[in-house]
Amino acid sequence: MDNAEREDILLSLMRQANLTGMGGKPADIAFHTGYQEKNVQEILANLVRSGEVTVSEDGRYHLSPDGMQAAETIMRRHRVLETFFQEMLGMDHDLAHAEACSMEHHTSDDTINRLRRFIRGNRGCHVPCHGHARRCSCKTLADCAQGEVVRIDAIRGCGRGGRLADLGLIPGEHVTIRQRMADTLLIRVKDCDIAISPEIARSVLVEVEY
Repeated sequence: MDNAEREDILLSLMRQANLTGMGGKPADIAFHTGYQEKNVQEILANLVRSGEVTVSEDGRYHLSPDGMQAAETIMRRHRVLETFFQEMLGMDHDLAHAEACSMEHHTSDDTINRLRRFIRGNRGCHVPCHGHARRCSCKTLADCAQGEVVRIDAIRGCGRGGRLADLGLIPGEHVTIRQRMADTLLIRVKDCDIAISPEIARSVLVEVEY
């Protein structure tokens, strides 16, 4: 099984779960990844054997806890690479996204961690310090309505900036509120849908764009 194909299918299942709350069928995964459905079925069978994916009676495939952990690691690599290309190299978003998609499968964890430290060192602190809070919006992601588009102003709370940067939540980034649920907020950032908790949403200060 090709590692890039394996990782693409894990990511596809994670995005499907975030969007619909359900697993994916081979035809859905083939559509999203561009792979032949026969190849998708073979890879899914291997992922079931490895314990990263389970299959339900209705024929839908779901990430196991190990599979979810693997998918989150891949997504973190993608976001770090994309942020590096955009912020440090000045690439536009589409090119940065394409390059990150290409490299995310072949970049070591050590390289990703070094890039994260480099980005943090050159970006500065995103957490507003005492005395500078007046520059930040009083509205948070938790206050936003479904369908609203906002721009991240700052991250509130010590220690959260780096973790949220891995998700693409950095000052200046645009966020669309996709869906509000009781215990989850589904948002779109950098062309990806992610689910965050109300606690995290309350730590992200935003400005309304339109």
